[in-house]
Amino acid sequence: MAISIYYSAKRKELLTDVERDLIKKLISEYSVHWTSFDVYDLKDSSDPEIIFEGSTQLPDIMDDAIWEGVQHWTALLSQIRCTVLNTEWYVAVEDHVLEWDEEYLEYDLSK
Repeated sequence: MAISIYYSAKRKELLTDVERDLIKKLISEYSVHWTSFDVYDLKDSSDPEIIFEGSTQLPDIMDDAIWEGVQHWTALLSQIRCTVLNTEWYVAVEDHVLEWDEEYLEYDLSK
């Protein structure tokens, strides 16, 4: 059974060129030795305020692979979230929404 992590960010302003470049760099750094981090093409999005969206299938080749995948991809999403300011984020593993820890600037995986 494939399990995925889903993510989106909304705001009225589009991504700037600097933000877009930083996101590409972060994704490139985190994608070494991992499955592709999938970001959707938003040209056909029904919500014009969505500026970043995608989903990535979590690995399931070993017992702890899904958990390691969640930790890995939420670390990337935390860095992207800190790069793309003034946004409303949604990050979930299947239907379990992950909470943001404002103090540590990362997703709280204990909940």
